[in-house]
Amino acid sequence: MAAAAALSSGRGAAGVKGPFFIFTLLCLVCFVSSLMKQDQLEKLKEGIQKAQQKLDKLKATRASSSELMSKSMSIIDPLAAHMKEASSGFPPIEEFMDSLKDFMAKTKAYADAENEEADAEIEKTEQELEKMRKFVLLIEDFQAEL
Repeated sequence: MAAAAALSSGRGAAGVKGPFFIFTLLCLVCFVSSLMKQDQLEKLKEGIQKAQQKLDKLKATRASSSELMSKSMSIIDPLAAHMKEASSGFPPIEEFMDSLKDFMAKTKAYADAENEEADAEIEKTEQELEKMRKFVLLIEDFQAEL
């Protein structure tokens, strides 16, 4: 018993207490750090999922606007022909229908250009989301190894 008391109060125990304290502290810091990273990983996953939902909504909106423009263009030609027949001899209606056709053609060209830009943005966003998903999987695999 005297040997144990001498050891605990002597130099032998002091040499062990310092590294043990540092080791314990390091273990606690690593444990807390891994929990924080797990929380951040969950937030990243949620962000990816929200971005995917917004992208899906954007795709649906883009598709519906394209359909609407196509339907409008298909209606204009028969409408113009019918209006010209119904108002034969009344030049302002014919001029109006011609200007309406020109307006719709310009609008369709503008919408097509906007859709091309939207398609490029959608493609870029899809690629970035895929990179982020791969990054999350890599982090999960790394954490599983630890």
